[in-house]
Amino acid sequence: MPWYGFGRPALGRGRTDFPVQYDLSGRVDVVVKGSRTQVIGDCAFFLLRTTWSKFMFCLLSTYLSVIFIFGMLFFYVQEDGILCLVKDEPCTFWDGLNLSTHCMSTIGFGTVVPNTAFTNALVIAEFWIAVLMGATAGGLLFSRVSTASSRVAFSDVALVTDVRGTPTITFRIVNERPFSCLFDVTCRVSALVKDPKAGMRILAPCKLERATNMMFRAVWNLLHRLDEESPICGLNSENCQEKFLAFVVQLEGTDQTYMQKVFANKCYYPSDFRFDETFDDIMTMSPNKITVDLKGLSNTSKVKRADETAAQSFTLLAQEAAKLKNKETGADNQEEHEDKDALGAQDDDDDDDDDDDDDESDFNTSRI
Repeated sequence: MPWYGFGRPALGRGRTDFPVQYDLSGRVDVVVKGSRTQVIGDCAFFLLRTTWSKFMFCLLSTYLSVIFIFGMLFFYVQEDGILCLVKDEPCTFWDGLNLSTHCMSTIGFGTVVPNTAFTNALVIAEFWIAVLMGATAGGLLFSRVSTASSRVAFSDVALVTDVRGTPTITFRIVNERPFSCLFDVTCRVSALVKDPKAGMRILAPCKLERATNMMFRAVWNLLHRLDEESPICGLNSENCQEKFLAFVVQLEGTDQTYMQKVFANKCYYPSDFRFDETFDDIMTMSPNKITVDLKGLSNTSKVKRADETAAQSFTLLAQEAAKLKNKETGADNQEEHEDKDALGAQDDDDDDDDDDDDDESDFNTSRI
């Protein structure tokens, strides 16, 4: 039977050949043999943890079942056990259902009434069952409404990329209830690894770059550096299946509306990991509004490799150098043109001066 948790479970796409008890998404079932069954306690726990649709279905089906059972008892068990006040004909099964409905809803008798001591005893029994069912259903309904639940969506994938020169595991979470933010949020991450010395699987704590958040309202990116302190140091696409078994994430915070502790859980398997990819931006900011696109929570894009980045940078530098060279060449040609224009203008001025001197010489000669 799947785990029935508050809110929507965080479902992933990964599959694994071994069960992990820390996976609460419904992909792993846990069955305990030999335990004593507590009917009332287990049923109440199930009704508190199940979904709203199943909860309402259980209440409605129980209510209709009790009405149907007592209607059959009223009609079939004893002849002339019920009496119809508006007709002289014998009562039908429908009249028995009407009497059972009136008793179950405690609204009093209608046109059908009990006619024998046995049917009166059935009326008393159904009345007390109705009272107990109403009190139980009301208590369960109040408990469900008054209990805080988290609506935290986890990304379906976890990414391994270089962040500031260090390989880093990144996953993203979104608060699906932004009108009621979470305070004092703490995130704990552990890697389920095989310990060859102990011969068992152990949960090794993984240190997050920022494990606490004073107020979680929209989006939070969680980072774990794969340095020497990491239990899965050296993780890459080739040894991912052998390096660890599962990556368990647990979130804990205080709900703003109910002021109660809420929890969220996610389990990443090796098949959920992506390498050399980065998350796409899902936030759009305006002066007075922040919009988060939940549909793109797990959308990623490839990160360019170092050699591709270097080649692209080299190409850009070459283009910039070519543009600068062309600009310098154009400036030199312009200077040469300006120099030639200046020399030409000077020669014209010299020619004009020579012409003036010749004219003055001719004038002086004519006077003599």
